[in-house]
Amino acid sequence: MPERLLRQYDIGESFTLFCIVRKRELRTSRTGSSYLILEVGDRSGRLSGNIWSDAENLYFNYPEGTIAKIQGAIENYQGRKQIAFKKIRLANEEDNINPSDFLPVSAVEPEKNFLMLRNMAVSVTNPFLNKLLLGFFDDPVMADKMRRAPGGKLWHHDRIGGLIEHTLGICRVCKLLIRLYPNINRDLLIAGAILHDIGKVEEFTYDLFIDYSDRGRLVGHITIGAQMVIQHAALIENFPPDLLDKLTHLVLSHQAEFGSPVKPSTREAFLLHYADQIDSKMDALNSIARELPDGEKWTYVKLLEQWINLEVDNPE
Repeated sequence: MPERLLRQYDIGESFTLFCIVRKRELRTSRTGSSYLILEVGDRSGRLSGNIWSDAENLYFNYPEGTIAKIQGAIENYQGRKQIAFKKIRLANEEDNINPSDFLPVSAVEPEKNFLMLRNMAVSVTNPFLNKLLLGFFDDPVMADKMRRAPGGKLWHHDRIGGLIEHTLGICRVCKLLIRLYPNINRDLLIAGAILHDIGKVEEFTYDLFIDYSDRGRLVGHITIGAQMVIQHAALIENFPPDLLDKLTHLVLSHQAEFGSPVKPSTREAFLLHYADQIDSKMDALNSIARELPDGEKWTYVKLLEQWINLEVDNPE
């Protein structure tokens, strides 16, 4: 690994790094000539820039997923970092590249989060829900996927181990909410929190960088997760149909207006939806804040369609 990563360079600094081509777009300038918008990244994040010469050749020879050695500089474009490309070439075997070096990883060891989340599952006293949950955790193949899967592609928990980190965060929020609303079915809510995003173990690929799998694009993690829950419940003798419907509803409704096929229709479903929003948005905003230039506190967040103040305010 290099001493410094792409996003760690400041405006005005030059760098030479191996990066992955994340996105490329061939465009035509007002003068009629072609230019290439190239987005590259490593485990620290991604940056883009324009290449004005030999654009068509570079477009066809540097497809998405390509590892390239890049010499460039960081420049300021409308208050944000942008790459001024100087030299670029394809990586080769002699470069001894380790693809895993390009993947962002959770700051907390995924195994630690996995064990903490499994303990949360053990705390569920309903025998059917308990057995269902442990069926996921004690399956070696599924457990490995749960440890490694990201929680998102770009918006939140977009790192190896991000899914289990996000799931544990939601469980913690739910535990706090249960104290405030004691008429909630605690076992159902915790089970729903643990399984709400389980479909993401199949929604994403993450060999070189995080992207959607074919099944992820065609079916989506919500439907995949609901299918998994139903399939695992079918292996448990006499699993109550009404309990399965309520649990499946939590998985299907947790994104509410953001793609869920049904809206939250139980107390537990409402709490899970808002717990999910809290944890995902806090992680996303923290990530955006880390990328702001020193002294900046306001930024426009396109996905939220509004300006956000990310100033850190620590009262005495």
